[in-house]
Amino acid sequence: MLNSLSGLIKNVAHEEEAIFALIKSTALPVILWGAGEIAWCVLMYLRQHGIEPVCFCDNDLSKQGMSHIGLPVYSYEGIKNKFISNGGKYQIVVATGIQYKEPIFSQLSRACEKNPFWYLRGFEVCGEKINYPYYLEYESQFNEAYSLLADDFSKSVYANVLNAKISGDFSLYSEIKSKTEYFDDDIVSLLDNEVFLDVGAFKGNAIIEFNRRTNKVYDGIIAFEPDKKTLLTLEGVISLNGIKKIELHNMGAWHKHQIIHFQAGREGGSRISEIIDNSLSADSMEVDTIDNILNGRRVTYVSMDIEGAEHNAILGAEQTIKKWMPKLAVSVYHRREDLFDLLLLLRSFVPGYKFFMRHYTDNQTETVLYAIADKDAITKGKCE
Repeated sequence: MLNSLSGLIKNVAHEEEAIFALIKSTALPVILWGAGEIAWCVLMYLRQHGIEPVCFCDNDLSKQGMSHIGLPVYSYEGIKNKFISNGGKYQIVVATGIQYKEPIFSQLSRACEKNPFWYLRGFEVCGEKINYPYYLEYESQFNEAYSLLADDFSKSVYANVLNAKISGDFSLYSEIKSKTEYFDDDIVSLLDNEVFLDVGAFKGNAIIEFNRRTNKVYDGIIAFEPDKKTLLTLEGVISLNGIKKIELHNMGAWHKHQIIHFQAGREGGSRISEIIDNSLSADSMEVDTIDNILNGRRVTYVSMDIEGAEHNAILGAEQTIKKWMPKLAVSVYHRREDLFDLLLLLRSFVPGYKFFMRHYTDNQTETVLYAIADKDAITKGKCE
């Protein structure tokens, strides 16, 4: 495959542009159905297209009468009553995971809903859409990152992910989907002296998999999890699975030590931010650098999925990365620039890293960049 994206990235309109045109052409008030985690992403997506929803509808009784990301939440009957004065005219955008689309559409059909209702998939978790003008603006960086990928399959993943984001054609994700996120057998090889650093441990799935793949023979596990409630769940999972030699840190990974805002309510989990989004709840929390926490200690494998804080966390791990050149698996789908920025940042630390990219879902989430030093490279399969 060529070392340039030229000719591979298509200048096409996103598939959902026609839906946005229809939504705006009616001038009817827009209701979001589903006051859950994905709603923030859909709300940002609509606002990017100049559409401002007026409220939520949700079947969950505990949410009705409440407010979600700044908008009131009603029952379906409450929505009908609210818009009686408007002649019962409105339109619905279903703002849930794809698994809930058909049940909600069926409910609306059974109720003989006469107003239009839509489903959108093309939102980005980060809230910022990659379109063709954005690609052109950063074409040189995209091309540089693409040219540094070590195998043809990684380059196919890169091109497909970019084209899927621009076009909204989700079949492009299915074409390049891999299995076993963070522990891809063609890329990651684990020895019996590993020290695993799990940044954004959440409920411990990666820790359990690491424990299984090493047959419980390793030198240690270090985990960052900033959410106190999630940390309690993580501790229970660790105990239940008999995981030993593990060190937990109830803090976020960042580029400096400070107290910062911790926000909940976005798709994919909570996140840390220096800027408060007033539509989301925010608490104070401690963050620190990986370099400070490890203080020179060895790590051999790092996984990182921290909802857009990856750049700053990598900055705060510079000395660790330069000293130990650990294997890295880093999520690159939370910010638009992640697809090129994180690879180029890691290369500036360790010019000898080999880079691979894999994607693990049928949608825009779970794109992972692997950085493997020559000492850890697998010399078979796709890594040849």
